[in-house]
Amino acid sequence: MTTNMDLVERVDWERIKPMSRNAGGHDDQMQSLLKNSKVIAHWNEGDYQGSVATCVQLNDTKEIVIYEDSYGSCSGCDAWEDCSDEDAFRMCKGLAASAKIFKTIKECKDFLLLKKHDEPDFCWNNCSKQLLKEINERSGKE
Repeated sequence: MTTNMDLVERVDWERIKPMSRNAGGHDDQMQSLLKNSKVIAHWNEGDYQGSVATCVQLNDTKEIVIYEDSYGSCSGCDAWEDCSDEDAFRMCKGLAASAKIFKTIKECKDFLLLKKHDEPDFCWNNCSKQLLKEINERSGKE
């Protein structure tokens, strides 16, 4: 089973480093975070500030990985905007280190359905239902 430290080693910094760091959810970085993976679903709140979440499958182990982040709308409130390479790399490693890893897509969906996601202080509360909807739509199941 892949560990979070394994995911940190998979951060695709060579691909991410040249990307624009404009505020607004860092979609490109989120979808390109891990080497040797395929995006299953991605959700961005699509507002000036909010939450963003991505679901990928690791090509070699077939495990499912999800990770989430939040963002602001300007350099004063968005950590990605105008950050140094060192800070961006640290944030990418943090996303990988806090990711959730599942053996199957069913386990991932079961996690996203947990009632605790409705609690306001839980980190997945803003995006669990939306990411699940994206996963279901892309896999043709509701």
